[in-house]
Amino acid sequence: MTRVLLVCPEPLGHRQPAGVGIRFLEIAKVLAADGHRLTILSPDGGAVEGANAAALTPEAIAKATEENDMAIVQGHAVNALFAHGKVLPTVVDLYDPFIIENLHYFAERGAEVFQHDHATLMSSFARGDFFLCASEAQRLFYLGVMLAAGRLSPAAFERDRHLDALIRVAPFGVQPPRMRTASHNHEVLFGGIYDWYDPILAIDAVAIARKTIGNITLTFTTHPNPDLTPQGKAAEAIEYGSKRGYGAFIRFEPWTPYEKRGQFFDRFALALLTFPESVETDLSMRTRVFDYLWGGLPIVTSSAPGTDEVLARYGAGIIVRGESPADFAAATVSALGRRDMSDGARRFVEDHQWPHVLEPLRDFCKHPRFDRDKDAFAVKLQLPERPPSILDRLKRRIGGAF
Repeated sequence: MTRVLLVCPEPLGHRQPAGVGIRFLEIAKVLAADGHRLTILSPDGGAVEGANAAALTPEAIAKATEENDMAIVQGHAVNALFAHGKVLPTVVDLYDPFIIENLHYFAERGAEVFQHDHATLMSSFARGDFFLCASEAQRLFYLGVMLAAGRLSPAAFERDRHLDALIRVAPFGVQPPRMRTASHNHEVLFGGIYDWYDPILAIDAVAIARKTIGNITLTFTTHPNPDLTPQGKAAEAIEYGSKRGYGAFIRFEPWTPYEKRGQFFDRFALALLTFPESVETDLSMRTRVFDYLWGGLPIVTSSAPGTDEVLARYGAGIIVRGESPADFAAATVSALGRRDMSDGARRFVEDHQWPHVLEPLRDFCKHPRFDRDKDAFAVKLQLPERPPSILDRLKRRIGGAF
């Protein structure tokens, strides 16, 4: 049995976790089932079944790191953990590429967000012992950053040429399969609006689709942690719908508690997700796509490599390339008439159970370890001495200086 400290950067007490919070709750379930003793720290100290819980404070970090054998941490919580805690073997979860997502905030909030994110990521690579990510694309991205930070080093390569001891893929998972109550209406779910999404495109698509199926509706959910996540695009969507007089088919509803979201998903016939393509979509692994598939919802979505591969493999959705509302409308109408995509969603659920996708983490927790080589190359690289110039050679030949 290992005593494991989980340091979660998102509140858990309101029972409405977003992606990072969901991941920590499910990690806690899996590790508790493996017999480990758990402590979890979060900003509000929310209770988690099977774990001792406390608020994320300097005092709590100092106490918890004295009482545990290893730590698991994500995002900006690494700063507090490394500043106030005893040094433990530490797993840094990189599944959420926050530094890339937050590039969207530069126009609104300036360079400070990026500078803080960059410092956090560099601290993570300097202090972490083992890293998790969500996809092979993310793994290659992070290996490139690790090379610059000195963590992908000759010593690491010599010890493990696949670098599995340094970073492994552990994608998002889903809960056990559930019986879905089939929806016979035409309600479409978008979910929460982050600033890298395009809710206006979804609104326009549904407005066009209503010319074919007149009772289609589109539901957005308000974010449970608005203080942590800027809501610029959400405000734009509310204003746009109001100005266009779309109140008859656009809804904004509260975020659903995690344990009740299955019944919430049963209301809908389809999930729709729209966003512009960028480096963020190249690296993202959409949490909601996994959750919607667990809920049995067919998906119509913009193209993103990670989720494209999942939806294509399981035949569980329609991928629309480009930003044409008419194309999304056509895909939405088509998906509402298909039942085979729900079958693909069920196959996905069987293959992506949390205990399975978290195997790399479970292995580490059985035998936590420090990476003894992490400081060996974590220094500024020394450039080779430049070749001597003609003037240098002349100086040496005459034995003096000018």
